[in-house]
Parts: sequence; C-alpha cells; structure tokens
Amino acid sequence: MFLDLIKKRNPNLIKAGVILHQEGLIPPNTFILDADNIYKNTRLIKKEAEKYNLSIYFMLKQIRNPQILNYILDKDKKETVCVDTKDAKVIWESGNLLGHVGHLVQTPDKEIREILLMNPEVVTVFSAEKAKRFSEEAAKLGIVQDILLRVTSEGDINYPSMEGGISEDSLEAVAKKIINYKNVRIVGVTNFPAMLHTSIKIPKITPNLKTSLRCAKKLKKMGFSINQINAPGNSCTFSMKAYAEAGATHVEPGHGITGTTPFSLTNDLPEMQSMIYVTEVLHEYNGHSYMHGGGFYWEDRVAMGDGFKNKVLVGNNESNIFDDYAHFVGCAPGGQDIYIDYYGLIKKNKKKINIGDTAIFGYRSQTFATRCANTAVVKGVESGNYVLLGVYDHCCHRLSRWP
Repeated sequence: MFLDLIKKRNPNLIKAGVILHQEGLIPPNTFILDADNIYKNTRLIKKEAEKYNLSIYFMLKQIRNPQILNYILDKDKKETVCVDTKDAKVIWESGNLLGHVGHLVQTPDKEIREILLMNPEVVTVFSAEKAKRFSEEAAKLGIVQDILLRVTSEGDINYPSMEGGISEDSLEAVAKKIINYKNVRIVGVTNFPAMLHTSIKIPKITPNLKTSLRCAKKLKKMGFSINQINAPGNSCTFSMKAYAEAGATHVEPGHGITGTTPFSLTNDLPEMQSMIYVTEVLHEYNGHSYMHGGGFYWEDRVAMGDGFKNKVLVGNNESNIFDDYAHFVGCAPGGQDIYIDYYGLIKKNKKKINIGDTAIFGYRSQTFATRCANTAVVKGVESGNYVLLGVYDHCCHRLSRWP
C-alpha cells in the first residue's frame, strides 16, 4: 500500500532494511521503525493539534515497541491511549504515563485495580456495570476515576468485532445510574471510528462523531461537566482541522506517527513514511517463493478495496532491491487468507528471486495483532548512517541475540 511512497520519499529506509538483514543484524519477520522520522512526524502532529486546540492521546499498538516511545512521548504528560491492558502495561513499564485506557477493549474486572494504580487520565466504559466495577475498586484505593462513556446510535459505522457501547436512547438512564457510583466521574464521550479510513482523499467525519456530540450535549443538560469529545480514527496533520471544526476536543493519532494513514496516498502530507516489514525468502515450490511469516497482518484492503494486491521488493543488496516489484500472493498458494501465516508467498516473475533474499513490504500493519513479528528501532536513516538501537520480540522483550 505504501511501498511506492516509501521508495519515492524514504528510499534509505528500504536500503537500511536490506543491509541490516543481509548483514545479520536483524532477523527476518521484523518491522523496522525509523526513529528520526517518527520523532519529526510526532512533532508535526503535535504542532497541528495545538494550532486547532486539540488534545492528543497517541495510539501505539500498531508499533508497540518500548524503545520507540522515547521518540514520541513526553514522559511528564498523559498523552497515550491504550487499546487494551497489555498496551497499558507496555507503556507504563517503559516509564510513561497513561492517558486513555479501555477503548477499544474494555478492562477485565480482575485488572481494574492494576489499571487504576497506573493512574490513567480517563478510562472508557461501555456500560453502567463496568462503571460500577471501576467505582468499587477506586473506592478501595480512595480515589475518584474520570471516565468516558462509549456511546452509539442507529446509523453509526462499526467495524466487525468492535461494536458496543451505551445506546443514545438509553444514555440518560445509564448516566443516572452512574451518578450513584461515587468513585467515578463522567467527563466525556467517545465512539469509533470518528473518521472513515476508506476516505483517502479528504477527511470525512462519520455519524459516530455526530452521535458523540449529541450525547455530550445531553449529558451537559443533565449537569455533567463534559470536557472531552474523544474522536479516534485517521488522525494526522491533514485531519486536525476537520476534527476541530466538527467539535472534537481529543484525537488519537496512530498511523499518523509512521506516515501511514490512507490520506498519504492521495495528498502531499508532511509526515514521512517510517515503517517497513522485512523478511526473508526461505524456499521455492511450484512457481512460488516462500517467505518467512509471522508478521503478515495488513489493513490495506480496508482503504483500497478487496481487489488490491500488495507488492514486495526483493533483493540482496541496496542496489538490486529496487530493480523490480514482485507480487505478493498471500499466505497460501491460492492467495486466500489463513489463520497461521507460516509463510508469505511471492508469485515468480521475470526477476530472479533467490533463497536468502531480503523481502520488503510497505503495508499498513498492526504489530500487536501479528502472530510473532519483531520490531527494530533504527536511527540515522535519512543520512544513510544506520544505527540499530535494539530489536524486540512480539512481547516487547529486547532480544539479546541481536544488537
């Protein structure tokens, strides 16, 4: 999805990938994170958000690497959003503060106390029952926890398995229940997605954000002090103005950090593409080259449509890696998606593909959702003086075998 852009705008990242792999400095099945450009992207996003008086929680699941957080976060600010409790623990244990927890994945009851001890700015609840359980645990700790209500209404857009929340029709009744829970305080609302990922040309607000705004208005009428209209989805420099004009107060940049929002495909955005997936050709069979798997989770078809096919660059040095594209078939010969990506397959073309070659992808991924992908943090990409800062496994443990 982004490989053409990376080749055009950040070719040294591709060179770094093939050099580090061929020299044995990173294993196959590794996402490389361009630390310097991620730092720059983050500052661009922060500046644009400040321009429109928007607060930021950075979504970090798609890169989930503790070392790269040093290039994104201010350790004195609560500017993170944690998609689940694992996310929260990675961020907390790396010495950073928590902003928003519980959206998209609700906090399990037996982990509520642990999350409260991390002192998040807000947690999201999908029900009065979950608010009650937060209040009970908060009471034991002698604190009051600010909460956001995940709201929903007929006509909202939902991605599969991400549904849930308090219906607009029942909002007042649920809020009246929560008033009785003395150790939580309703301070805002959220809904997802607030902006379409399939709109790759212009920022397009969804009905979900309009639902949030209506619900916030109702809560204010009831006497709640609402200070947060949380609007996650497709946040980057290009979408900040649209979010502010629509009435959002908080946004949650994720793929904007690595310059991999769909808007980058049709607009000249300042964010630099800063993430690639590097793996290795392991064997050949029946006209296909089989690559080491473990990281083949991609969202490209969400934005590009079902007919979209990923391309891959294959080579063994920084020159021939750019010779020609090969075409990615999928994780099985028929191209179908399968549950275990032991391999990724390339259809043989005119270019000679050898066992041991480096294969480089530029797809839109979520490292936390992969089977077992590694992440590596690299400095000096722009200058060509590549410095590998560390390699981490899927569980965010630093690998001692690698630098």
